[in-house]
Amino acid sequence: MKSLSRFVIVWLIIVCNGCAVNQETIKRVEQIVEIQKDTTLTCSQDKQNRCAIPTPFAAYYSFGQVSGKNHMMLIDQGEQALLARINLIRSAEKSIEIQTFIWVNDEAGHLMLRELLAAAKRGVKVKVIIDQLFSMGNSWLVTDLATLHQNLEFKLYNPVFQEAHTSPLEFFSALACCMARLNKRMHNKTFIIDNKYGIVGGRNYQSRYYDWDETFNYKDRDVLAIGPVVSQITESFASFWQSPHVVSVEHLRDVSNKILNGEQSKIDWDEPYPAKAQKVIEKAMNLEYVAKTFFNEIVAVDAVEYFSDTHDKPFNREARKANKQLTQKIHQYFAGAKHEVLIQTPYLVFSRQARKTLKKLRRKNPDLLLRVSTNSLASTDAYYVYAISYKYKRFYLKKLKMHIYEFKDRPGMVNDLFSADHINEQTRFGMHGKSFVIDGYISMIGSHNFDPRSDVLNTESGFVIESRIFAEKLSKNIELDMKDSNSWVVAAKEQIPFFSHISGFIATISRKLPIFDIWPFRYSTSYQLKGGHEEVLADHPDFYQNYKVIGNFPNVNLSSKQIQTIIISAFAGFAEPVM
Repeated sequence: MKSLSRFVIVWLIIVCNGCAVNQETIKRVEQIVEIQKDTTLTCSQDKQNRCAIPTPFAAYYSFGQVSGKNHMMLIDQGEQALLARINLIRSAEKSIEIQTFIWVNDEAGHLMLRELLAAAKRGVKVKVIIDQLFSMGNSWLVTDLATLHQNLEFKLYNPVFQEAHTSPLEFFSALACCMARLNKRMHNKTFIIDNKYGIVGGRNYQSRYYDWDETFNYKDRDVLAIGPVVSQITESFASFWQSPHVVSVEHLRDVSNKILNGEQSKIDWDEPYPAKAQKVIEKAMNLEYVAKTFFNEIVAVDAVEYFSDTHDKPFNREARKANKQLTQKIHQYFAGAKHEVLIQTPYLVFSRQARKTLKKLRRKNPDLLLRVSTNSLASTDAYYVYAISYKYKRFYLKKLKMHIYEFKDRPGMVNDLFSADHINEQTRFGMHGKSFVIDGYISMIGSHNFDPRSDVLNTESGFVIESRIFAEKLSKNIELDMKDSNSWVVAAKEQIPFFSHISGFIATISRKLPIFDIWPFRYSTSYQLKGGHEEVLADHPDFYQNYKVIGNFPNVNLSSKQIQTIIISAFAGFAEPVM
């Protein structure tokens, strides 16, 4: 055991001492990269539009230039989100700027890289910022990206040990030595074309966000903005691009070593597109199809503002107090609600500040309708986070009078919610949308999960939109996810006189303990609508007549996942701030 400890210490010393690449090495690498980068163009330089395709969205941009109005469009279905991105990339004439938390080189991720490379070869300036921790998968791919084309630039946010790829050993070393830094991540998801069109929301670049994964897919949400507000996204992107926390990929240790040694991957960037990619590209190039698919969702809104945390928020306490921080704005809107709050979040772990805000709101407006759509244990991608939310169910239901709907891993309306081309009967589904609607007028769509991580440890971004028509569209989308065929209802158990009172008293004490929560009798459980009955709210007189109990963890067998959820809920309250 002592020898293992010594090994870990020695390893940490070696790794940490060699973190930064020295200036001499950077200079040599940059010289090689300058030579290796392709400079050829597929579009003649006298073509001012860089051989871009026309896009139907241009009509709304032109109208906005005259009227000053911003147009917003919900993008709820995964493959449609991919289609819209490809259409806009191919319409780019000057610039493409992308920020994201995760980029995986699977089918969808690789398709997007190919599309960006093709745009760069036309002469479009492409800049991409990716959070390093869970992206790309290997330094060979990142080395390729560093040298592909002069118009294509990639940077990584807060790279662990100044490397593009973090091995399992390095990851656990970072947990041991540098947890505070490791935990600070860029969670923004933005997509900007020519400073005209901007997509903001929850989607990363991985097949499961675009209905392309046969094993697991996310129900997620983006919003496309067309108009003056896009300049706010561009301004935020520029601040991140210049940030000292964002590093050019060729300056990273593992990438620079491969460049200096002449090592390259065996990726064929010119191979024919597979049938799946070709099909979505054909749709993206069909302007009539694009207009028919999206134009009914476009809304001219009364007002919209883009909020983004500053690049140094996770590293700087003062930066978290900046005026444009998304967390502060969210709490302001929650505090001002008068009649109804509708929230969708994948992780029902409200921060302490959020719990206080909602508790105060409930006291001020006892009749306010508060509904939340979130993941069940069966559908979540992070059962340990679900376990923390499980700890607070009684508080949410009893104190906040919250109506909770947990998304099913196999929603009944699967063909309405997802593209059916690439899924099967074994495919699981999860919720990943982050949105709220207040009083049927104010909407927010972005990357913020309303949890402690989003408040403090991550940078986040999103749109806050004022429009009754847009709010109605967003509410309908969330309410569809909440229907009985797609979600279970979590509500209080029927009360047993005396025992329920005593049990509730003990449970309240147990849940408030920061670490231990060992009272076994739970206040709530999951419910499903009985056949032939009407859907009603949990506080409706007919609720217990219309719904049947299906247990705490429907569609989850008594397994290690379920047992660990109970254990974490009982003993891991201390971990809540970093979940």
